[in-house]
Amino acid sequence: MKKLVVLFFAVLSLAACKKSSSDTPENPYSNKLTLGTGISATNAFDLTGVGTTFSASNSIYFRLECADDMGSSSVTITIDKADGTPYQTFSYESLQSYGHIYVSAFNVKDPGSYKATGTLVTGNKTIASQSFTVN
Repeated sequence: MKKLVVLFFAVLSLAACKKSSSDTPENPYSNKLTLGTGISATNAFDLTGVGTTFSASNSIYFRLECADDMGSSSVTITIDKADGTPYQTFSYESLQSYGHIYVSAFNVKDPGSYKATGTLVTGNKTIASQSFTVN
């Protein structure tokens, strides 16, 4: 009987040690679009000169990060003027069959205020937007 009581409390204590949701690691990725003036020489997934104001004569680099795996989807960056008028859409083919980050560049030659929106073509899923200015 004594062994049965010890076994009962051992099972009870193990059941009480159930893993809580806070014990599981959080997703390190989120849905965001970051703009910059270049790509880091030491890490091709990081941008340099991150900001929201750019020169019309330079490329604007972007880093589209998706909380979910992009699953080999192509990416589009849609540029709208500040008033919502479409300006230009840039399309980028998938470079691999998995991943959470896409880094590339686009050009906006006309000064003004804009909004860039990153979308996964597969499922037409909007990931994130970022307002910016071109001088």
